[in-house]
Amino acid sequence: MSENPYQSPTCSTDSSQTRRSPSNAVLWRAYLFAPGVAPIAFVLMVVSIIFTADIFKIDVNPASFLILPVLALTVGVVVCYVVAGAIGMPIAFFLRNRGQLNAYTIHGAALAWASVFCGAISFLFIRDAPQQAQPVFGYLIAFGYLMCGVAPPVLLSGTAFWLLVRKYGRVQGD
Repeated sequence: MSENPYQSPTCSTDSSQTRRSPSNAVLWRAYLFAPGVAPIAFVLMVVSIIFTADIFKIDVNPASFLILPVLALTVGVVVCYVVAGAIGMPIAFFLRNRGQLNAYTIHGAALAWASVFCGAISFLFIRDAPQQAQPVFGYLIAFGYLMCGVAPPVLLSGTAFWLLVRKYGRVQGD
């Protein structure tokens, strides 16, 4: 029988076994590593762009390739851990207590948080803009633009969190 990746690692579909959920230690252990995944992935992407630009002899601003990774590894890591600790972990504990901690709910919560954040920031962007004929259109453009930048790292960290919960839950539970 193949394993369902969207089911909690410690919840069994067999009714003869008791339903267990990840412990606090498993969730905190996953939190220890998951928020750092997005900034590290960003740094790896920047480094790959540097090498690709060098191979194809594309002229790039060398200062940006120094500043972007430094910002990602300083400010980005701190922000990711604060947001994951203040927003993500309470959601994870809530879902775990309800017995609904799985990949669908983690990714859904991550996408919902990213949407709320981008919606608020988009409103701030268009609020200060000169009056447009169609402010809703400007809002939707700002929202879409921000979602393209915010949603992937948030979902990446959610995926890392879920995979770590499964890994640590299996090691501890089995």
